[in-house]
Amino acid sequence: MTKEIIINTTPEETRIAIVDEGQLVEFYIESPDSERTVGDIFLGHVDTIRSNLQAAFVDIGENQNGFLHFSDLSANLEQQLAFVKEQSPRVADFMKNWTPKQEKEPPKSGHSSRRRWGDPSLLSTKQPILVTVTKEPYHSKSSRLSTDISLAGRFLVLIPFADYAAVSRRIEDRKERYRLRSIVRRLRPSGFGLIARTVAEGRKEDVLETDLQLLLDRWHKVEKGLQRHPKPPLKLYEDVGLASSIIRDLFSDDFSRVLVDNHRMYRAIRGYIMAVAPHMVNVVKQHKGKKAVFAAARIQDQINELFETKVQLPSGGSVIIEATEAMYVIDVNSGRTRGKQNAEKTALRVNLEAVEVIARQIRLRDLSGLIVVDFIDLRHESNRKQVDELLAERLATDRVTSHSLPMSDYGIVQITRERKRVSVTATHRLANKSRIDLAPPPDPDKIAKNIKRWLGKHDGGDLHLHVHPLTAAWLEHGSWRRTRKSRWQRQFKHRIKVVGEKSLRPDEFRFLDAKSGHDITDLSPRMVRIKAASDRDASEKPKTAPSAKGKPNTNGQPRRKQQPQRTADKT
Repeated sequence: MTKEIIINTTPEETRIAIVDEGQLVEFYIESPDSERTVGDIFLGHVDTIRSNLQAAFVDIGENQNGFLHFSDLSANLEQQLAFVKEQSPRVADFMKNWTPKQEKEPPKSGHSSRRRWGDPSLLSTKQPILVTVTKEPYHSKSSRLSTDISLAGRFLVLIPFADYAAVSRRIEDRKERYRLRSIVRRLRPSGFGLIARTVAEGRKEDVLETDLQLLLDRWHKVEKGLQRHPKPPLKLYEDVGLASSIIRDLFSDDFSRVLVDNHRMYRAIRGYIMAVAPHMVNVVKQHKGKKAVFAAARIQDQINELFETKVQLPSGGSVIIEATEAMYVIDVNSGRTRGKQNAEKTALRVNLEAVEVIARQIRLRDLSGLIVVDFIDLRHESNRKQVDELLAERLATDRVTSHSLPMSDYGIVQITRERKRVSVTATHRLANKSRIDLAPPPDPDKIAKNIKRWLGKHDGGDLHLHVHPLTAAWLEHGSWRRTRKSRWQRQFKHRIKVVGEKSLRPDEFRFLDAKSGHDITDLSPRMVRIKAASDRDASEKPKTAPSAKGKPNTNGQPRRKQQPQRTADKT
């Protein structure tokens, strides 16, 4: 078994799992209220300039103004500001006729650098400006913006207002780098820069040319949007969605299967693979089984573990992962771990196990920012160094940049990881709970999403769904075949009876087993199966038929045979 991409698509959300040798290595969730915005291009206007922060705040039409740091101003800022004022903006014609207002002195080294800051003095309030989103909003922080505009394709990256050709640094073979650079130089259109991505290694020129044409078509749509002279803020270009970006950036010959459970998504991915890698089109499969796609791929239990605070270690210890406002905190516990060796060796063994789990969970949950890990104390410097080296080795396999500091004398390790988007657990940390904290009034769609997620984790059976009466009416609203309850019954093979209960909040639900009446809401799928099996075994035990002489008493035991009473006249 090799790498796989498993995609589950519903009207409420899209979930994507990347599996390597049967083990879940990356997991992503995108919903309508948390759609991917990285790579989108906006025509915004400068709202305020804060010299003390070395930044400007740009209105791009979101709830908060985007944050544009001066270090994110591209060297071609002057060209971009003039370009948006053109009557008929076309990059190729504009760059031919462009003459800077002020000639800049070359750097002292004599070498030009294409990665220079733009001049912040060119910015002014209410000024239209082209920006792209580099980081999504997080908690109270707004989107991080940049004027370094680019369009990413499968094999190439197109950079307007540039004049260079380059090859990804990850391609190390000198002959291949020379070959790709020659191709990119021939293909590069006037007024644009062009970069060959890592996956372009070994690709023919006609394949790269097809990818370039797709990128040029996208940029021409941006130019058409500017030709209407719109009033900012306006979104000019929307990058591909999460699923398409995963296929574009990660899919390679190493993947043996792309499994999709939605027909529309299946056709879109298959069409894209046919255009950029036709020899891999048979890898894309549509899931048509009765089981949910994650259950069929045998990764549902691994996904469930993502939303748990406690993760068990093989030796019996555990790792506790919690989020605070400023950081993520991870605590390593030895638990019931015992051994004949001394305490130092036991602590080292548990810490090394924890490193494997922590590195995997950081990547799976997409934790970012500051992460503080409290390992079990180690006395010897050599043991602490062993833990540090293993942690650095495991973090190096992550696609996202991260750094770790050496373990302190108290067992504390600090990790910083680059933030690209909100983590899976931060967005959906209460997704698998029955009680959810929502600001009033509660969102019915989110309540239904959490109920649906619970149903997806558990096997079919007869259930009683207890909710607030208003929620019950909302769930059963519509014709009998189109209610949410009816759709869930067909999708998850459950028979569901909705019961209104005034004692519950509108954002709360409880699931009861229809046969036993037990509350199984907070039980794991495994415990639900065990409990159902025990109830079934108890019901299948043969019962002793009561005789006329010995009827069962209230405890279920046959009555003792009564002795005949002695009479006074009997001797």
